[in-house]
Amino acid sequence: MKKTAGKVMRKSASLWRKRLVARAKKLAASGYSSIPVLGSSAPTEPKRPAVSWRVYQSRIASAGEIERIFSREAKALGIVCGRVSKLLVIDFDDDLRYRRFCRHLPQYCDTYTVKTKRGFHLYFATSVKVASHQFEGGDIKGERSYVVAPPSEIAGFVYRCVKDVPELEVGQEDVNQLLNYFHVKAESHAVAGRRLKDTSDIDLRRVYQRLALRIGRNNALYRVASMARERGMEKREAESTLLRFHAKAPGRPGHKGESRLERLSEGMRTIESAYGGVARGLEGRGGVPNSVRERLLRSQRSTVMARLLDCFVLAGWQAESYFSLKEAVCVGRQYGLNRKSVLQALTGEHSSYNGRHIISRRYVEYVDIGGLKERKRGRPVELAFQAPAPGRLLSVLDVERSPSDRMRSEDLRSAKSYRMAVHREYIRRLSPRSSLAVLARRVGVDERTIRRYNQALQVKLTACVGELELTWDALASLPRRGWRAGKNTTNGVWLEAGDGSRRPAWRHIGAKLLKAGDRGARVCVRRASVYRLQDESQRAVEYETLSLRQFARLAVLRGGSSAGGGAMQRLGEAVAAARERASTARYEKIQLFFDSVEARIADDKVAETISGYLCARDEAGGEVRRPVKRGIAYRLLKEYGEGKVFLALRSSYKEVMASLARHALRSGDAERSLDMVAGASAGA
Repeated sequence: MKKTAGKVMRKSASLWRKRLVARAKKLAASGYSSIPVLGSSAPTEPKRPAVSWRVYQSRIASAGEIERIFSREAKALGIVCGRVSKLLVIDFDDDLRYRRFCRHLPQYCDTYTVKTKRGFHLYFATSVKVASHQFEGGDIKGERSYVVAPPSEIAGFVYRCVKDVPELEVGQEDVNQLLNYFHVKAESHAVAGRRLKDTSDIDLRRVYQRLALRIGRNNALYRVASMARERGMEKREAESTLLRFHAKAPGRPGHKGESRLERLSEGMRTIESAYGGVARGLEGRGGVPNSVRERLLRSQRSTVMARLLDCFVLAGWQAESYFSLKEAVCVGRQYGLNRKSVLQALTGEHSSYNGRHIISRRYVEYVDIGGLKERKRGRPVELAFQAPAPGRLLSVLDVERSPSDRMRSEDLRSAKSYRMAVHREYIRRLSPRSSLAVLARRVGVDERTIRRYNQALQVKLTACVGELELTWDALASLPRRGWRAGKNTTNGVWLEAGDGSRRPAWRHIGAKLLKAGDRGARVCVRRASVYRLQDESQRAVEYETLSLRQFARLAVLRGGSSAGGGAMQRLGEAVAAARERASTARYEKIQLFFDSVEARIADDKVAETISGYLCARDEAGGEVRRPVKRGIAYRLLKEYGEGKVFLALRSSYKEVMASLARHALRSGDAERSLDMVAGASAGA
C-alpha cells in the first residue's frame, strides 16, 4: 500500500514538473525570461527562487537550461521583469487598491491580469528601464525583480489569469504617469543628505494653502511646520511666516467660528508640537528586532542585509527617511561593510525576501517639495531608498515582534563577529535551555561553528539528564535492538544500574536488570543543555525526574523502535506498535463522564468507528445500547446522568487510544497524537 502511494506521489510530482517546464518553454518562445520558484517545497519561503537567477536578468534560458533548472524541488514558476522580458508588472496587495487604480486610470486596466492570494498583478509591455520600488499597498516590478506566474501554487492558492488579453504596451510618458500616480499621493519625505540649507526656494504659504484644501488647516500647518523644521528653519521664523496666514485662512463649510486670538493660540501649539516631536527612528523604536535578524541570517545565508540595518541604527538614521546609494555606501564603510556588500543588500541578491524588497525603493525624477512637485524644481535623482521602520521589516519578513539586542560598532566589522554577537546577546538575555542544532539554526551556521563560538565567548553549559525508575511499564517504551542497529549505541538514552554502571538502553538489557532484581536501576535520557555566560555557580550536570508519559513521548520523538524515516513516519510506526502491544479483551466497559467523552470518543465526522457500543441501564433494569458517537454519548449522559453510561469495547483502552492517535496524525494534529501514543505506550 505504501509503495503504491509513493508511486502515485512521484507520478504526480513528475506531471507537475512537466507542466511547469512546458509553461516555461512557452514563455521563453514568447520572449519572457522565467525561473523556477520553490513553492510548496519550502512552506516558510514559498516565493524564493530555486536557483541563482542573476544570469537570467540579462538573458532568456534555453530549452535545455529550462529542463535542467526546473528540478523536482521547484513547485512554482516566476517571470523575470525588466528589459530582459520587456515587462513591467504592478503588484496590488489588496482588492481595494486595485479597484481604486482602475477607477482613476481605467485606460491602463485593459491588460493581462493575474489573480493573486491578496490582490492582482497587472502586466505591461515596455522597453523603458524602470527601477523596482514599492508604494503604499503594493509594488512596481521592474529591473532586478520577478513575479510568481500561473499556474503556480503558493500557500494553497493557485495563481490564475482573470483577464486573458495581450499586455498593454506603454512608453516613457505612460510610465511617468503611472509612477506619478503612485508617488504623488504618498506622504512626502526629504531625501537624506539632500536637505536644503536655504528655504527661500519654497513658498511655505502656498504649500500650506494647497494642503489646507485637502487635509484641513491644522493638519496643513503641522505638515508645513515639520517641513520647515527638516529644512533647518528656526521655530521663530516659521511662526512669523505662517501664523498670521493661518489665522486669516478660511475654514471648511460648517466649521465652528473662532476668534483671531484663539486661532493664533492654536497655531502656536501646533507649531510647538511639530518642532518638539520626536523623530521616528530605528533607534527610538528599539533597533532591529531579533526575529528580523534571525530570519535574514537563516534565509539569506549572509549577514550583509542584517549588518546594513544595524549600521542605520548606529548612524541614527530616521525610519522612513530617504537616502541615496552613495550615502549608504559611506555609512557601510564607516562600520566595516564594503561597497560590494552594500550593493548586494540594496540592489543585489540579498535585497529581497519572497519577491518583496526589504528596503523599499522609490523612483524619484525630481526631489519632491511637500509632495506637490510644482514645476518639477529640484535635483534629478534616479533611485532613492527608504530606511525601513521595524513594522515594515516584520511585515515583509513575516515574523513576530520581538525585543532588539544592542549591537556595538565592533560587532559589525565581519560576518563572524556579527553572528557571534547575535549568539552572545541571546545567551546573555535568556540563558536558554536548548540544543546545539537550534542555536546553530538561529544564526545560520552548523553545530561545529556554534561550539567554536561558545569556546571563544566562554559559554558554560549545564548538561540536563532526565531520570525514570526502570519498571516493567517503562520497559515497554525502550527500543528493541534491530540487526542494523549499533551494538552499544541507543541515541542519548542509557540504563544506569544500582551500582552506577551504565549500559545501552535496549529492551532485553532492561529485562535482565529487572529479572535480576536490581531495584536501583534507572533509565536516563540526555535533555537539552542550559547555556550561560560566565556563571561560576553553575553546576556541570542537573538531574530531573521524568514521568512515564514524558519518557514515552521522548521515546516516540527519538524514533522508538523504528529504524529510520521522518518524524511523521516514526510516529505512525509507534502508533502501530502501540496497537500490537495492546492486550485484547472480549468486552471492557469504561465509565463515561461529561469531561471524559472527548478523550474517549472520536469526533462524529471520523469515518473510522470504534468496535463497540454505548450502553446504559433504564429504570426497568434493561440495557440500552447505542452506536459509539460523541453526540449520542452526550445525550445519554443528559438522560441517565454521569457515571451511569458506559463505553463497551471489544478491544482494550490502549488500542482505542492508538486508534484515536492515528486519526489525529492523519488530520495533522501531531502534538495531540504524540500525547495519545505516549499514553498508550505507558499504559495510562
